[in-house]
Amino acid sequence: MVAQQVFQEIPNNEGEFPSMAQYMTMTTAHLTLAVSLSVILASCSTGFKPSAMAIDQEVSASNRDMADNANNTQAITRTFIDADLLEADAPEKYTVVAGDTLWDISDRFLKEPWRWTEIWNYNPDIYNPNLIYPGDVLTLEYINGKPALSLTRNGKLVPVNSNEPNLGSATPASGSTRFKLRPQVRSESLDSAIPTISADAISQFLVHPRVVDDETIDAAPYVVANSDDRLISSIGSKIYVRGRVNRDQTSYGVFRQNQTLLDPVNGASLGYEMVHVANAKLLNVGDPSTLGLTSNKRETIAGDVLLPVNSTSPTHIYTPRMPELRGEARIVSLVDAISQTGRNQVVVLNVGDSSSIQEGDVLAVETRGEIMIDKSGVFGWEEVQLPNQRTGVLMVFKTFDKVSYALVMESTRPLKINDIVSGI
Repeated sequence: MVAQQVFQEIPNNEGEFPSMAQYMTMTTAHLTLAVSLSVILASCSTGFKPSAMAIDQEVSASNRDMADNANNTQAITRTFIDADLLEADAPEKYTVVAGDTLWDISDRFLKEPWRWTEIWNYNPDIYNPNLIYPGDVLTLEYINGKPALSLTRNGKLVPVNSNEPNLGSATPASGSTRFKLRPQVRSESLDSAIPTISADAISQFLVHPRVVDDETIDAAPYVVANSDDRLISSIGSKIYVRGRVNRDQTSYGVFRQNQTLLDPVNGASLGYEMVHVANAKLLNVGDPSTLGLTSNKRETIAGDVLLPVNSTSPTHIYTPRMPELRGEARIVSLVDAISQTGRNQVVVLNVGDSSSIQEGDVLAVETRGEIMIDKSGVFGWEEVQLPNQRTGVLMVFKTFDKVSYALVMESTRPLKINDIVSGI
């Protein structure tokens, strides 16, 4: 009856009343328009706004770094291990071997292995905790009843005033606990240093780009055919490419769009995840240009795009940072997994450079607490949200504008898409 009254009060332009069907159509159109406008406005307001922001944890007054701006020095004191953080079965000595990672070594001594720089970085015996080599011996010693770590290299304890370089970081002045900042050059190859995290697990993600935006996709050259007139191309084949090819860029990677990454918080596009298909060398520039496939992981097909190959050498050395996260960071994709993943697997997060995320950031993963029914609550049927539970620890190793790739370092249960990412 109420609907009929409203219908009667709305005449059309000719002074006639519309039919009920016309009225319902008009109402639906208005609602659709309103919803569309709200979606557009929402996307405009949130499309480029990061869902979370990484903020460095505040430095306490008891921080061990006492900066002296007058003479550019730092007073360094020895750091001891909090006994509560020490593993009950921590070894007295450990000899580093090829294949070790800093994380795994720290895990032998510490309950929270990501804190190794807090213990090693300020110990005069260990100048740079990210430069440890096979054959080095780490010794757990007790000074005045407090545990600490020392480093022995080639049978000799690395002393405070050693000439062991530190890649330009603080180097101690002779007979002093003050460290003078001056450039240094390491004589030993960094390639032999123990990596921070498993090199095998992340190497493929460091060599080639993995996430690109709309502009990059639209501007990228693309495969139109091959010389054999086949649907697919393999190593040794020639492919024909249309689009702008830089004659000074001779090496390209062939990529295929895998999926569009969407932010689960605001629905904004985070970019396109690309799969590396093959490598190609430029043979001739034209329309189309000709390239030869030099290696392949999959068969190249029409529509695949070309992106310049990253010529920089990948690094497996990271300095851990433990930032605070303000906002809602989530896992948006599982690499090489369908519904859940675990330790030594790679996940994609909805935060990146624009959220101040950095390579080496250590973050926690939380599973949202379940909603339970309290039969003794209000009206005998009250919903109660249980607390979130920490289920894993991640380390970020590759960042892009809106997303980052992280390796699962620890997990107590399978991690899933949309799990919450927070500060450690």
